[in-house]
Amino acid sequence: KKLRELILELAVRGKLVPQDPNDEPASILLEKITAGKIQFINSKKIKKSSELQSINDEGKPFELPNGWMWTSLAEIAEINPRNIDISDDVDVSFIPMPLISTDISGYHEAEIRKWIEIKTGYTHFAEGDIAIAKITPCFENSKAVIFSGLVNGVGAGTTELHVARPYTENVLPLFILLNIKSPVYLKKGEAGMTGTAGQKRLAKEFFSFYPLPIPPLAEQYRIVAKVDELMSLCDQLEQKSEASLAAHQTLVETLLATLTESADSSEL
Repeated sequence: KKLRELILELAVRGKLVPQDPNDEPASILLEKITAGKIQFINSKKIKKSSELQSINDEGKPFELPNGWMWTSLAEIAEINPRNIDISDDVDVSFIPMPLISTDISGYHEAEIRKWIEIKTGYTHFAEGDIAIAKITPCFENSKAVIFSGLVNGVGAGTTELHVARPYTENVLPLFILLNIKSPVYLKKGEAGMTGTAGQKRLAKEFFSFYPLPIPPLAEQYRIVAKVDELMSLCDQLEQKSEASLAAHQTLVETLLATLTESADSSEL
């Protein structure tokens, strides 16, 4: 568990793979996302939000590498969207909380229902949306998901979710998932939950406006691939397979090298 947490922490801080100065910087990605968002607003596919918040230095949890930018989910995605123009008799996916995994891949299962059965009283989502459980202990246990393989591309499910629907493909959903599963995000989120014992919930404002570090798109792909590789090695360790010693050695060499390259003791 500690190895997995360390891998995620290094990934979202830009410490897991080398930066490439030739990558298109994240500032350009955010400009493209803003342009896409304006198009959606002008075509009335989404409403213009007045809730956006600026990120001050005190709210930034760590220093970013060159080429990265701070943003928030509210800047790059529609928060808690609703599905519209779906016929009542269409088959769709229904996903209650028990069918959402804690796996790093964001895996989920689903049941098939008619849209009329679940279009009211449940959280809406669509193919490619990202969601996180907002209620304790599901949030702390890192129940978060990227919706995929939905019947007819849409679905609904447990009301205990916050959902983000990215405006463009300039940020990988898997990279966002790494962030909302990272130890720093879960720790900050848990500290800010409100409600009574056993019924505490993550505020929509935290999900919407928590500082999100964005690297260049090419680096996002490299980070996601490296995390997948190292998590597979962790799986081998858990399975106590014959390859576990080799997996352990590779993990130690990778993570130790990253840590010892830290600029100072505070970073380490």
